[in-house]
Amino acid sequence: MIRKGCVVLGVTCGCLVASALGTRAAELPPWQRVGTGITGGVSGMAVVEGAPVSRDRADVVVVRDNKEEGQDRVVTVRLRPGEEPVTTALRWKGPLPEDLEALDAVPGRRDHYIAVASEGVAYHIVVTGDTATVQDKPVPLPGRASGDNYESFALFRHPSGRSFAVWATRGKSEEKSVMRAAPVKTDEKSLRIGRPAATRQFAVPFPNEDEVRHVSDLKVLPDGTLLVSSASDPNRDDGPFSSAVYSAGKLSVNRRHQPVLHLEKRGHLAPLRLFTKQDDRKIEAVVHLPDEQEIWGTDDEHHGGFVRFDRVRP
Repeated sequence: MIRKGCVVLGVTCGCLVASALGTRAAELPPWQRVGTGITGGVSGMAVVEGAPVSRDRADVVVVRDNKEEGQDRVVTVRLRPGEEPVTTALRWKGPLPEDLEALDAVPGRRDHYIAVASEGVAYHIVVTGDTATVQDKPVPLPGRASGDNYESFALFRHPSGRSFAVWATRGKSEEKSVMRAAPVKTDEKSLRIGRPAATRQFAVPFPNEDEVRHVSDLKVLPDGTLLVSSASDPNRDDGPFSSAVYSAGKLSVNRRHQPVLHLEKRGHLAPLRLFTKQDDRKIEAVVHLPDEQEIWGTDDEHHGGFVRFDRVRP
């Protein structure tokens, strides 16, 4: 019953997006390859604080969902107009994670990032030179349960100076994603995530077939808007995949300095950008740049990893 409803909504949303963005689609820059094969996907991405940003220009840090020793966990990517991306693998120093799926930069701490594995464990890393160094011990996400699968984690600094984390289970078709928000503190070495003050369920109208991951990544924009990507996977490493990007709602902070999640219901969601099976892209990473550009990152399994600049208005 739910799936049938999603099909109707998905088709409607697809038509709306196609009519609204049809003239702009041809203007979008091409996808750029930043990794080859099944070990070269983009599972999480964060912009390098203070690096130059302009049209089709940025420096980002990327995590890959690799599981074996000797396989990349973190790479840096240099993106410049008219040039091929420059991807540099980093040495991982510290407890070796399996299946990193999310990444965000620590606000106000240059070179500091939080990487999260699918099991719900966060790694505070510092990226300097050719090395990503884990600070202190990995931190379990509060509220995680056996069988949970996480592909998203974002940090947000409120004008008050307080910082908050938002993360979500990815969900699975009829099983909705569970999104949580909590106060967070970081210093030069440690990461402390408080008790979740907000917990909400979330589901999207598209994708609407195969295994739907309702939240494959998320970021919090400066005004609190929640930018969420969703993806479908037939669980064959050759696809075809489909994806969408949504303005999912907002994060606010109440008078008690606790985070509050205001999420849109499935029936009210319309994609900001939509990629069908014909496009064959599995978006697992999103970045919002200071100049209001976005970058989408894909983990297309056997096809490798790609990024694409875009500009949407949540």
